[in-house]
Amino acid sequence: MKQLPFCKGGVDIRKNFLDAADPSLLFLFFVVGLITGSFLNVCIYRIPKKKSLVSPRSFCPNCNTPIRWYDNVPVLSYVVLRGCCRTCKAKIPIRYPLVELLTGYVFVHLCYVFIQYRHESACIFICYLALCSALIISTFVDLELLVIPNEVTFIGIPVALVLSVICPGLHDAQNTLRNFSLTGICRLDTLIASMIGMLAGGGLIFLCSILGKWVLKKDAMGFGDVKLMGMIGGITGWKLAVSIFFVAPFFGLLMAIPVLLFKKSQLIPYGPFLSLATLVCILMQDYFIGLVNVYVQLFVVLFSGFHS
Repeated sequence: MKQLPFCKGGVDIRKNFLDAADPSLLFLFFVVGLITGSFLNVCIYRIPKKKSLVSPRSFCPNCNTPIRWYDNVPVLSYVVLRGCCRTCKAKIPIRYPLVELLTGYVFVHLCYVFIQYRHESACIFICYLALCSALIISTFVDLELLVIPNEVTFIGIPVALVLSVICPGLHDAQNTLRNFSLTGICRLDTLIASMIGMLAGGGLIFLCSILGKWVLKKDAMGFGDVKLMGMIGGITGWKLAVSIFFVAPFFGLLMAIPVLLFKKSQLIPYGPFLSLATLVCILMQDYFIGLVNVYVQLFVVLFSGFHS
């Protein structure tokens, strides 16, 4: 087996990551992430309730009092108000600052890896920001309600196809292992790559759910996970989709064991683990795609040997 690549654009990824950091740009995207996270909180609360995302303005769910702008500053307002509504003193769920901080962190990490370190195009960076934002919404809705909202996947799947055409670098970027060529027409190739990624990602989860139902005699995985993985595969391509499929169960075990041991309910949301695996595989995509390439080449060699 050939050695997996550890270089990108002439930069050795074994070096200290801080060598490429630009603190001012990272801080900017942290602030942008906090603001985006505040909007994602609105989505997480309102989408399952089938409410508009733009009207009415943010309000306290307990007393329905509109939230003033200075009480709606990400993270800071939660700290100043000590986690309580200014009017009725009802507790504000800790989820709100957590989502904002998580989104800020994700934006910073993606900015660092794809803009400052890998020097990818802004188009690819924006596509991953959009995907991770959708995954954050899906994760927290799934954690609370054990459902992946259709509003995310039904919009995300066609958007993934459109983004793959607008930003062909998602599947054919210079100096990466994402190259995909079938027809020789760049944007058509990337559209096909996105569709194959959807089929591979969604198909693997669907097959897993069928096998799980056959073995356990009950639903082992919801169809929402199938649609979520299809959306993910449309952005990442089939090689990363396969990697995500195999990485996610390792994260799932970290939660499944204590839940099964200490809780009566055996229902465990799988969407958060798919989302976490997606972030890890995106950030380490050269390694995971290289690993898939190695196994593909090994399969080709073995398959050729059987027919020689």
